[in-house]
Amino acid sequence: MGMNSEIPDVDLATIRRAMANFEISPRVEPNEQIDLGRVFFPEGHRAVLDLRRQLVVGNRGTGKSFWTHALTNQEVRKQVARAYSFPRLAQTEVMIGFNGSTKISKTTPTIEDIRRAHSAGHNRETIWQAVMLSAIRCSQQAGERIGFADTLHSLTLRPREYAETLTSADDKAYKNESSILVVFDALDKLSNEWGSIRELTKGLLLTVAGLQSFRSIRAKVFMRVDQFGDTELFRFPDSSKIRNDRVDLSWRAQELYGLLTFELMRDEAAASALGEVARSVGAQSALPAGGHLNVTGSEQEALITALAGEYMGKDRKRGRVYTWVPLHLSDASNTCSPRTFLTAWKTAAEHQPIPRKLVVDHLGLNEGVRIASSTRLTELREDYPWIDLALAPLRRQFVPIAKDDLFDLWRRDGVTERILSQAGGSGWLTPIGVSSEANIHSEDGLLQTMTSISVMEQRANGKINVPDIFRVEAQILRKGGVAVARRS
Repeated sequence: MGMNSEIPDVDLATIRRAMANFEISPRVEPNEQIDLGRVFFPEGHRAVLDLRRQLVVGNRGTGKSFWTHALTNQEVRKQVARAYSFPRLAQTEVMIGFNGSTKISKTTPTIEDIRRAHSAGHNRETIWQAVMLSAIRCSQQAGERIGFADTLHSLTLRPREYAETLTSADDKAYKNESSILVVFDALDKLSNEWGSIRELTKGLLLTVAGLQSFRSIRAKVFMRVDQFGDTELFRFPDSSKIRNDRVDLSWRAQELYGLLTFELMRDEAAASALGEVARSVGAQSALPAGGHLNVTGSEQEALITALAGEYMGKDRKRGRVYTWVPLHLSDASNTCSPRTFLTAWKTAAEHQPIPRKLVVDHLGLNEGVRIASSTRLTELREDYPWIDLALAPLRRQFVPIAKDDLFDLWRRDGVTERILSQAGGSGWLTPIGVSSEANIHSEDGLLQTMTSISVMEQRANGKINVPDIFRVEAQILRKGGVAVARRS
């Protein structure tokens, strides 16, 4: 017998309005202030706050820039420290080392500052040591601060200055039972070509590895998944300590639904109505408290069923709402970005006709998945402008597809050559595995990048699949399974 999906005597229209009014925030911009009221704490992100783990890897929209800037807010740090039981974080001073900003700052270098230093021939590690030194001095000194360019010049003349300053700051912080954390994000903005990005990023990772000898000074590097897949970055001694101890940013279905209810509860009237629904199905614990979720899957599923019905149609043949929605919004790594998930539910709440005795129904959610698919591809285009060129030859083709057949389609359309040509004319980054250098612009390299960003997956039988979240918008056909309903 299915769960009861009709909840009487509750103002569901209030919940629907709040859902339809979701403000789907774009990516966090450099130097943006993150308010405490915006912070939801997915349990899977707990390790991001562990100061010992210095590399965080995530795809577009999974939270890299959000956590970079949230950590700089002292209020947020204290709340996060309580939510995740990391008391040391509350006693940590956090500064931005690099975030792809073009705004001039006394302490944080701009994109142009780093590029100019690299072009001038400065040693890659010296550049990042100057960044660390500027940040440390910012935490230690009041009044006039020495900028990046002056710090780099001083460090070039007197290299020992780096070790002396950090040793002094480390001893002081350790004595005070506090820590210093310097955060790095947007490394793909370091240059318009991967050679320079690889060189500079490797210098940063070497500098970060050197911090292991300090007790209270750490760095945290947020990195794109395709960049992490560049094995050349980690060809140096002890790189495995950073690489193997990385944190992979992802969102489980339970955390996505927690975020959905968290956003609803930011609306006072919707929070009251949602509380009534939760009480009526015995799922009060499915509502996050203080931005934190502690719930069993069955209680959360009961709440979502009350809001959206049990099935994506008349019966179980179309799939259960609770599992179907995140499944069809997930990439090849089985993760879904929070913006994508919220977009689907917002669209469902705007869908007409309005369902009776539900907040949204399967018709709205089908439409929501279609819109979210389009939105997700639009997001990825910003980081990977070449993605349409790679997917276009698969239009009206069936997946999973044999690798040789995929490569034939790419060769017939001259995909890698077109990517290189357009990248050269537009100044955007090629896939890491595709280069104008001899013998590198191969279909293998393109596939490697497509799998690293989870737009494609290679199955055990060797065939290549494209998840629904990308397949639907790219008009790629599917063999078997319960598909997203087509637009009538």
